[in-house]
Amino acid sequence: MKWDESKRQVNHIKHGLDFFDADCVLESEFRLDIETICNNEQRTQSFAYVFNFLAVLSVVHTGKEQRIISFRRASREEREVYHEWLANEFD
Repeated sequence: MKWDESKRQVNHIKHGLDFFDADCVLESEFRLDIETICNNEQRTQSFAYVFNFLAVLSVVHTGKEQRIISFRRASREEREVYHEWLANEFD
C-alpha cells in the first residue's frame, strides 16, 4: 500500500502511529470496514484492535491504487460502534 511520506511523518508525530504498521489493522480477523465518500473520493475506514487499543486506518481509493491517509486511535463514538458491531457479529 502507498502513502505520502510527509503525511506519514505528520501522522506519526500527531497520533504516534506509523503507516508502516498499518498491516496490523488489515490483517486482523476482527476488522470492521466502513466505506465512505469524502471530498469526492472513495475511502475505507478499517477498525481493529492493535497495540492494545482500537485503531482506525483510513485509506483512499484512486483508480487501482490505495493510499493510506490516516492511522489513529478511535474516538469514543467509533469505539461504541465497533463494540456494537463486534457483539452482533460474533455473539
